[in-house]
Amino acid sequence: MRRNTELNSKRIVTRLGLGVFFSLILLGLSTIPVMASTYGSGNYGACQYGSCSISVSSNGSVSLNVTPSTGASCTIQSDTVSVLTDNSNGYSLTLDNSSTNTALTSGGNTIPATTGTFSSPTALTANTWGYRIDGVGSFGSGPTTAQTNVSPSSETFDGPPASSVSPDTIANTSGSADPAVNTTIWYGVCANTSTPNGSYTTQVTYTAVTN
Repeated sequence: MRRNTELNSKRIVTRLGLGVFFSLILLGLSTIPVMASTYGSGNYGACQYGSCSISVSSNGSVSLNVTPSTGASCTIQSDTVSVLTDNSNGYSLTLDNSSTNTALTSGGNTIPATTGTFSSPTALTANTWGYRIDGVGSFGSGPTTAQTNVSPSSETFDGPPASSVSPDTIANTSGSADPAVNTTIWYGVCANTSTPNGSYTTQVTYTAVTN
């Protein structure tokens, strides 16, 4: 049976001047059309009321303002991804970078993603960025909180995988999500004064697929 899919993309913009400004700006939904299953099609009972549709949405923007310091200053803020589906088998939600380059870029300058992975996340160091989800994978339970211009902490982060490799599965359910189920994603960035001024950008994609 065909699995229905919906995508949601975010553009990450970083500006470095007197301070560092990081923002994740919602570009809008990039949607693969979803068709409701006709009555009796597919696996009987796989969807409630004969519908396997799915939708995904996230906050309009996430801003991360950082003032670089000699060692490193870090800011952490959250985004919330909501998935709605009547599919009684649940859904999978994944995250990856929208391109093969996972760094924040400004011309020839970059702020690379952390080398941490979903199975082995690491603490952020100077001039790196990444994401974490409390209680998922090997991130630990947290709780993570919003912070601005703090020293690097022991909280671990993952660098979003490139679009050329398998995405990270950040949620996987076994039942319907109606009302919508939320997943909180924390984005963090650390910067020191060695990072050149500029506007640094990249984009990540959330993809929700019915099971």
